Amino acid sequence: MDTPVALVLGGHGLLGRALMHQLAVSGWTAHSLTREECNLLDPVELRDRIEFIAPNAILNAAAWTDIETAENHPEEALSLNRGLPALLGSLVKGTDIHLIHYSSALVFNGKKDAPYTEEDRPDPLSTYARTKLAGETALQELKLDNCCIIRTSCLFGPGNKDIIKSIIELARSKNEIKVVHDITGSPTYTPDLAKASLNLLEKKASGLFHVVNGGQASWCDLAAETIRLANIPSMVRGISERQWKHEAPRPPYAVLSMGKYAACMGSALRPWPQALRDYVFTNFLAH
Repeated sequence: MDTPVALVLGGHGLLGRALMHQLAVSGWTAHSLTREECNLLDPVELRDRIEFIAPNAILNAAAWTDIETAENHPEEALSLNRGLPALLGSLVKGTDIHLIHYSSALVFNGKKDAPYTEEDRPDPLSTYARTKLAGETALQELKLDNCCIIRTSCLFGPGNKDIIKSIIELARSKNEIKVVHDITGSPTYTPDLAKASLNLLEKKASGLFHVVNGGQASWCDLAAETIRLANIPSMVRGISERQWKHEAPRPPYAVLSMGKYAACMGSALRPWPQALRDYVFTNFLAH
């Protein structure tokens, strides 16, 4: 049997790295393509690359992810966050290539007091969130049966822009760190998300799925648990979202329900504290 081939757009990013690793250990031949290597918004160039690689699946982890700068660069953020999934959808339409595209829990306004399901109506607050929702909508309008949209939240894991690494470095340099306590989400470990993505891919699932680790946490909760696990003698002091200097509004509650994924695959992802413990113990403690 031929080895399946996957193309990961944004394969050097936080999620992309986890996807590349998981594909490799799952028996796939994985190719990465970044914005530095290819103009991902050029239909001819992207189509030629896809035809050359001839993938069985495309996983789109490329996006404008800087939530703050998106507020001042709305057109650029929209061109990537809507334009790329729309282009990919048009290129895989009518083919056997399965497309997985990643979106965000931030498409919700945070006024709900229970985890958001796939049936809940989005109401984005920030420019970034509006562009991510536009990407979802562009794909849904194509009515593809070979496309899966995954919404996720609060990613952490090995990589350059990892929040856990930043928390640990800051805590090691200060006796006290200030972290927002009134923004709550679903912390999600990128290797766990990558495994779940492969599960959906191998099942050829289509439609919209929420994929996050179990449980919920405020940013303050996440920082405090990280510092505890890393055994760092630093205190976490909670501050309100109003005290935090930032451009882009965040929903106060962006927790996602894993019910649909669990019903499809037979089980949900493990709780985030377990994933965080494995990550911290493996990467940040002296052995």
